[in-house]
Amino acid sequence: MIELAWFAAGACASLATVLLWRARRPAPADATGPADPAGEANAAETAEPPQQEPSPPPPVPAAAHSEPDCHGFALSLAEELATLVSGVEGRAHALIECAPHRALLPAAAEGLLASIQRLRTLHRKLVAYASAHPSAPGETDLGELVPSLVDDLQHLQLGLELRWMPAPALPRVAGNRDVLREALYFLGSSLLRAERGATRLSIDAELGLAGETPAVQLQLDLEWACERSGQAAGVTGDVAFTFEHEAAANLLHGLGGSVSFTHRPGQSASAVVTLPAATEVAAAAPAAAAGPALAEARHRYGGALLLETDPSIRAMLANELKATGRAVFACADGAAAQSFLAATPERFEILILDHPRRLSGDDALGETIRTRAPGLKICVLGSDHQPLPEAWPQLHRIAKPFGVYELRQALASVLAAG
Repeated sequence: MIELAWFAAGACASLATVLLWRARRPAPADATGPADPAGEANAAETAEPPQQEPSPPPPVPAAAHSEPDCHGFALSLAEELATLVSGVEGRAHALIECAPHRALLPAAAEGLLASIQRLRTLHRKLVAYASAHPSAPGETDLGELVPSLVDDLQHLQLGLELRWMPAPALPRVAGNRDVLREALYFLGSSLLRAERGATRLSIDAELGLAGETPAVQLQLDLEWACERSGQAAGVTGDVAFTFEHEAAANLLHGLGGSVSFTHRPGQSASAVVTLPAATEVAAAAPAAAAGPALAEARHRYGGALLLETDPSIRAMLANELKATGRAVFACADGAAAQSFLAATPERFEILILDHPRRLSGDDALGETIRTRAPGLKICVLGSDHQPLPEAWPQLHRIAKPFGVYELRQALASVLAAG
C-alpha cells in the first residue's frame, strides 16, 4: 500500500512537470534550412521532367501542430488522482480499523496516511494551478491563521524559523479561511523551493489605505540564517516553482487579492500579498441543525442506489451506507443503475453518482429519475471545479478526494437534508 501511494505521487508529479515544460517551451522551428548551391546544381542535373510524376503534397510544418492544453491536462490528471487517493485512503482506514487497539496499530499504517496526505496536497495544487477559482465568501483572522501554518511549512524545510509580526489592531480579511490557508501554504512552499536551504521566514502584516477600499498587506521574506558565499541560480525556468506559485496566485485572485514575487538568488525570496479587508460584519450564523424530533419523524429508512466504476471507492461507499441502516444496491455501470431505478423507484431514498455527466444530455438514468423518482436525493462525487448540471438545482456534492471521516460527515448531511 505504501509503495502504491508513493508510486502514484511520483508518477503524477512527473507527468505534471513534463507537461508544464512542454507547454512553456517555444514552438519548434521549421526544419527547413538554407539552400545548398552545390546540392541544387546536382539536383538540377538528375531531376526528372515534371511531366513524369506529380509532386507529393508538402508536409505539414512541425510548428503547425498545437501543443496540448496544459491546464486541461492538469485538471484531467487531478480527477484521476482524486479517484486514486479516495480509493487508497478507504483501504488504509479499513486496514487501520482491523487493529484491536492503538498499541497494535502498525507504524507503517500511519506512514501510509502521511503518504496519502501528500497525494491530496498534490491534487489540490493541480486543481488550483489549472482553474480560475470563484470568490470564496467569509472572513479570516490572520492572527489565528498564520501561526497554524508553522507545522505544515516545517515539514517542508527542516529547522524553519517563522517570525510573525502583525500590526496592532489588524482587521480581519475578506475570504474563506481554508482557501486563504491553502494559498499561503502553496506560496510559502514556492519560496522554500526558490531558496532551498534558507530557514528564516518572516511574515509582516499591516493595513494598507492606498486604494479606494481598505486592504491588508502581507509580506513573506525567506532568508538564510548565515551569510552565504556565492550566488545560487534563479528560479525563472523552474517549472516546479512556477507550478506552486501560480497555484497560490489563482487562489488569491479568487479571494480578490494579488501577489508579487521578488527573488535575489542566494540571498532571499519575497512575496507580497494584498487582500481586501473585511468591511462588513459577517452574516448571522445559519440556524442550528434539526433536533431529535426531525430524526424521529424520519424513522423509515429507504434503500441506497450507488453507481461508481472504481471498485475501491464503491466498496468504501457501500460500507458506510450500510452502517447507516440502509440496504445498498451497488452498480458499476449506468445501465444497471437505470434498471434498478426503473423497476422499483419507491425502494430508494438516495442515489450516489460517480460523475455529474450521468445527469446531462439524454442519458437514460437522468430521464428515469425525472419520470419515476423526482423526489430522490442525489449526491454527486467529483471535484469542485466540475460544474453541476443547471437542470438539477437540488444536487448534493461530495468532493474528491475524500477520506472516510469526510465521507461520513457528508453522508450525514445529505441524508438529513430534506
